[in-house]
Amino acid sequence: MHSDSRPNLFILGGQKCGTTALAHFLAQHPDIALAQGKEAHVFDCPDFLNNQGQVCVTHQALDKAYRSKFSHANGQRYRCDATPIYGYWQPILPALADYQPQAKVIFMLRDPVERAISHYTMERSRGLESVSMLRAFLTEKWRLKQAQHNYQWDSPLRTHSYLDRGRFSRQWTTINQCFQSENILLLHNDQLRYQHNETLAKVFQFLDLQQVEIPVESVFAGQYTPPSLSQRLAKLYAQAKLSQEQRFVRQFAPHTLR
Repeated sequence: MHSDSRPNLFILGGQKCGTTALAHFLAQHPDIALAQGKEAHVFDCPDFLNNQGQVCVTHQALDKAYRSKFSHANGQRYRCDATPIYGYWQPILPALADYQPQAKVIFMLRDPVERAISHYTMERSRGLESVSMLRAFLTEKWRLKQAQHNYQWDSPLRTHSYLDRGRFSRQWTTINQCFQSENILLLHNDQLRYQHNETLAKVFQFLDLQQVEIPVESVFAGQYTPPSLSQRLAKLYAQAKLSQEQRFVRQFAPHTLR
């Protein structure tokens, strides 16, 4: 795979922050090819990481892994890999920038407490979480410490990182250290949810692509029931732990929703 055939657009936003919706909309542009399955999961593949979570394979190995993910691509200007965990696992970002230094990066974020609750709900529905939300939040730090150096697909570092994944300011700092500012676009998921046309126009301008009208769709999945007392306590705990991150994220929310 020649370097100009590598993915050159990465959506690094947090899991449960609207990356699936954004990828779905962008894939409708004729100049954007989305990786099969949306998330290529190349840079976080356990076989490609050492026990420190650092990418330890050659660019040729990465090229080979990406080849099957874009077998459907046919000359589009952008090849997009929308794998949220790339932004969360910090050692991946320097390797990503080394592999494709001129890539365009879209970083999506969301209120970190709401993101944590959504993440927990997803893992619970998948059968990958057996404890209550409150217990999961209270024991998260211990669970992640126990899983150190475990980067397998079923690792708690992936499934049980509810609060830790919401530390967006740290991710944002690293992204800015690795990529040129003109190649980075930050979006709050409420922009895409409530300002659909304006937000997609902003993205296409960032990518220097022709404006294309993409119909509004309800891509944001999720069924919610009134929270129990335990869940309300879990939310209060998350707010206490992530209050600084909530302030960081709030500055990027649409003005009418702040």
